[in-house]
Amino acid sequence: MKKFRDGMLGPTVILGTICLVITFALAGTYEATKEPIRLAGLRAAETARALVLPAARTEEAPQGAEEEAEESFVLIEGIALPEGVKEAYKAVNGSGYVFVAGAKGFGGVVTFYVGVDADGNYVGINMFDHDETPGLGTKVGADSYLEKYYGRNTPSGVDAITGATRTSNALKNTLLACNEAYELVKEA
Repeated sequence: MKKFRDGMLGPTVILGTICLVITFALAGTYEATKEPIRLAGLRAAETARALVLPAARTEEAPQGAEEEAEESFVLIEGIALPEGVKEAYKAVNGSGYVFVAGAKGFGGVVTFYVGVDADGNYVGINMFDHDETPGLGTKVGADSYLEKYYGRNTPSGVDAITGATRTSNALKNTLLACNEAYELVKEA
């Protein structure tokens, strides 16, 4: 036994066994968590859409209930969306649309969730993904600034934030792309 432990074969077999056990443990953990992670992502996206178009909520799950509320949005497929618009969703109850769209800001592409009512007016905007400068570009994502667009169907007439012109322009370009997308999907 001493010869096995002290030779080349012993440590190799032991290390190989440890690697196999860890590999199977990681594979098992991945398989066990894959579906819950996917479902959590779907719930988070549904919540983000409902945040910018609250009128789309068709039913709420009772507090503490295990089952989820029925989905409030349907992905619109088969339409070539304008540049910058990644996804378009229609509210099941017909209250409007949600667009996931973005444009180039100061730190890269800034992605927004944009809620548009059935008449084409902005009713909710959420700055979702960005690398903008904290304290400057991130001011564009503040509710106090975004609310200036609510009830409008065009981004014109709202001033850019001083020091965050590129990010403000990214929002305006995103909203213009969402206007184009709205025109395409309202007939679908």
